[in-house]
Amino acid sequence: MKKLFLILTATTFTTVFGATAFYIGTNKEVKIKKTVQITGTPPTEQSLIVEPADTTVKESATAETNHPYQIAIDEITEMLNGQKPLSFKRAVFLTENAYYGGKLNWTEFCYDIDQAKIKINQMIIAKNLQRFKTAGNWAIFTYMTDSIAENNFHPYTYDLENFMGDKDYESFMVSSLLKTKKGNCHSLPFLYKILADEVNVEAFIATAPMHVYIKHKDENQQWWNLELTSGTFSRTSFIMESFNVSDAGMESGLYMKSLSDKESVALCLNDLLVYYDKKTGIYYDDFVRKAYTTGLKFYPNSLLQLSKADDQKYKLDKAMEKNGLKDYSKIKPYSELVKLEKEFKATKDYIAKIGYSSLTPEQYREKVMQIKNESTQAKKQ
Repeated sequence: MKKLFLILTATTFTTVFGATAFYIGTNKEVKIKKTVQITGTPPTEQSLIVEPADTTVKESATAETNHPYQIAIDEITEMLNGQKPLSFKRAVFLTENAYYGGKLNWTEFCYDIDQAKIKINQMIIAKNLQRFKTAGNWAIFTYMTDSIAENNFHPYTYDLENFMGDKDYESFMVSSLLKTKKGNCHSLPFLYKILADEVNVEAFIATAPMHVYIKHKDENQQWWNLELTSGTFSRTSFIMESFNVSDAGMESGLYMKSLSDKESVALCLNDLLVYYDKKTGIYYDDFVRKAYTTGLKFYPNSLLQLSKADDQKYKLDKAMEKNGLKDYSKIKPYSELVKLEKEFKATKDYIAKIGYSSLTPEQYREKVMQIKNESTQAKKQ
């Protein structure tokens, strides 16, 4: 029981540095880096518009109302507007189902989660921990990270082979994690959050640049940062330093904030846009605008601002092209172009104000190798 209460009670914790992983290190990040010059100087006469790369449209969410992307955006919008029950589990399923082209089965998805829920509740009862508020946190953490009979001695692990989504986005999907027991810092905390909701225990999604983790309070109401990628707890200062989180990024709530249930569901809209871009190459149509506009109503200081900036930049570029212009400094005689540039600049400035930052692919890989090394060392101890 002593080991058990090391998890349940904050005062018995020793400070532990957790290994880290990353959130959506995708082409979206590269695109934003090209189109949103957050720290750059204002456009000059030599600042030429870079035409967005041509893309081959494989499918379109606005083509038909029963398209899985359209179904996802419609239902998530209804959740956020209070027209349907708010469900993070359902929102995650809808976004993943869209990525898989409507091929996921909701009943099967729920069944896999229900089976885990049953075992987690049995663990709590077996240890007679029902009186503790964090009993569910302990049980979920143990079920996901320890080799125990309840998970058939097969805990959930970090997918070191496809952590960047180079082959596909399988490691980002909770539906895949449930089947393979392999995921990354997106799918692992998402599953934890879903299971926490299922057993009615507090757990909050939190983000850092290219990273997601869990925050929750212990029995003494002290906050802890839980890293599912390594099965450890990290200090706030460690996360800030490791992931290049500025004071502005933290103060604005862009990073390291305990997201409300509505904000967590809105975060799924960012995933939806990432998957839509991945599948179609589109980041500027009516579907994209509906997704980020809806999400920003409920989670304004979020990565959805990047999708908004991308879309505004694209509209400005195309409008300039129609007028035969390629130079920002030449748009002053055109009131509509001035308006579009002003809107884009306002979003770009806001992104900088709320402390947006990122990591390079090299830094990303370095962090993942750190996880691998620390996991190997932990097994030897």
